[in-house]
Amino acid sequence: MKKKLNIILFLFLLPLALLGSTRGDVKVIEASENIRYLGQKISKEYLLLYNNPQKIEIQNKLYRDIESMEKSIVEISTITNSKDSKNILDFLIYNQEEIKLLLKEKVNLEKSILMLDYSESFLEAANSIEDAHKYKFSEEEKMLMSFKEIEYLLERALKYYIASTLNIDKTHNYHNMQEAIENIDKILETINQYAYPDDFLFNIEEMNHNWSIYKIYLYKSTELFVPNLLLSSLETLTDMTKKIALYHKKNQ
Repeated sequence: MKKKLNIILFLFLLPLALLGSTRGDVKVIEASENIRYLGQKISKEYLLLYNNPQKIEIQNKLYRDIESMEKSIVEISTITNSKDSKNILDFLIYNQEEIKLLLKEKVNLEKSILMLDYSESFLEAANSIEDAHKYKFSEEEKMLMSFKEIEYLLERALKYYIASTLNIDKTHNYHNMQEAIENIDKILETINQYAYPDDFLFNIEEMNHNWSIYKIYLYKSTELFVPNLLLSSLETLTDMTKKIALYHKKNQ
């Protein structure tokens, strides 16, 4: 009888344990996506600072984004039980401290290249942590992930646009930019197949239209250097993606 009660208790508690695990995984994945996104953004901002070292507001943005990344690292560390993930977090904290030291020094080409390398390290680390906490996503969660991917890729494309126009490994970084653009196009193909209600389709069409214009200017990196124009357009595009992502979040 006692054995049967133990089995019943186990079967009752198992769904609760799995639910708690899934909630934790969701938070870790969201924080990992934030690290991946901010890694691109911080590198992009450093390149802008290299191009215009006198702009204090860029430095302020850098410090704010580093602080946001620190919060995401702390959030993951309080949730994950994975030893590998904790080791990766130690590596990220070390990289962050190195970046803070760089910001206290004079901006130059060598440090700009180093910042590009750091952004790739953050990307690899975030992807590894996310892979360790994956679970079976619902259809709406998959759509949310697609929009998070677009936000990250938009930052990545602009990062490489700036690097290419500043003649930092021009050919290689132009190729990286092109790859980011192509990945956004692939994700948008999937998004455009989703059955949005008629009264919401305007948002999708507007996003597609703005992206089609935005990427034309990205491809003109060999002819034009218009980072401020692209930064403004990037904010508009990001706001659009967040608005559509909110639709999917409400439908979960």
